[in-house]
Amino acid sequence: MLHLQELYIDCCDGLEQIIGFAQEDENHYSLCWPKWKTLWIENCRSLKYVFPDTLSEALPQLECVYLKNCPHLVLIYNQTEGKDVTGNHILLNVPFLQNLSVINCPHLTCFVVQAQLEKLYLSNVTCRQLCNIDVLTLNQDYIIVGDHEEVFQVQGGHLFSSLQELHLEYLSKVQIIWKDVAQVVTLQNLTTLEIIDCKKLRYIFSPTTVCSLSQLVSLQIKGCEELERIILPKDQVSSSSHGDIGLQPISFPNLATISVTNCENLKTLFPLGFVSSAHQLKYLMVKQNLKLEQVFEVEDGREVTTKKEIKFDKLERLALEELACLVELCPKGYHFVFPALTFLIVRECPNMTTGFFIDSNHFVHSKKTEATEGPATAQSTVHNYMFWGSFMRSTLPHYMEE
Repeated sequence: MLHLQELYIDCCDGLEQIIGFAQEDENHYSLCWPKWKTLWIENCRSLKYVFPDTLSEALPQLECVYLKNCPHLVLIYNQTEGKDVTGNHILLNVPFLQNLSVINCPHLTCFVVQAQLEKLYLSNVTCRQLCNIDVLTLNQDYIIVGDHEEVFQVQGGHLFSSLQELHLEYLSKVQIIWKDVAQVVTLQNLTTLEIIDCKKLRYIFSPTTVCSLSQLVSLQIKGCEELERIILPKDQVSSSSHGDIGLQPISFPNLATISVTNCENLKTLFPLGFVSSAHQLKYLMVKQNLKLEQVFEVEDGREVTTKKEIKFDKLERLALEELACLVELCPKGYHFVFPALTFLIVRECPNMTTGFFIDSNHFVHSKKTEATEGPATAQSTVHNYMFWGSFMRSTLPHYMEE
């Protein structure tokens, strides 16, 4: 058993603990599984503990922990009888842990992780409380896994430098993913971010966090009812936060997919300055955001570029659906060009004043129509249409050079 590398357990409803020892057995204190890398447990309805706490240092090479659908799971390591489970926190001593998934384990007590994670997936982890850790007892950054107002307790931010995928789902208490702390949270390797049904979340990124998202490829946000901003406005950042954020541009040079759905308090997606860096954007879906007024906002009425024609060079699919308050895709005074667009759907956007046109090169253009009051009624303004390929090219009105 010392050569064990992977353990997969599924549908063992009577199992309460994976590994246990008799109290009189003293040999287990020296046990160690130096090659054990993967722990995968799902659909074990009676499971309460995975290991006794005496084995908290027995898995030095563990790289992957996957826990799913264990409704009675309380602790990864069973506390010694009589210990205060809310005062003496269990540190998951797995320095090489890369992938951590905890899904639908509603009674799990929070635990502390110190590792350079590459993938983190948390869903329906309604822990009894998020513990306060004395940071002086830990010599590096840490993650406390649980459902609280903040997902992460961050000291320096470097713990996240290896993170590639982050999925947060059904975390009912979360208001902030990470604070804009004195040292910037570094996310230079993050490629995938999914935030689903975090009802109380107020914003996703601070202005300083955004500056490190150079590798972000996919962004999905769904069902975040209280979300007002994806990026916190600079004027709402505390004066004690890091650096001169006014000089740091918002840049997503590798972002290819954006999907924002059913966030009923969201009024705008991104500042217009985002567009100048969105060279790889291929798919943009905005749907069922009841209060959304603008997709791209000119902050404080300021012009962000003297170049009024803005190209989305690789955008292939654009969907705007069930957006009752949407006024514009393209801000007044600007116009967008979509050379690669092959699919366009605009549905139930009754107040939108943005029109779509086609030029002689079959490039789609978008700009505010000439209507001066209320929603535009020109042929170019689309409220309930789906266009694709050659049909789009033959249906949209011709773009006239100004």
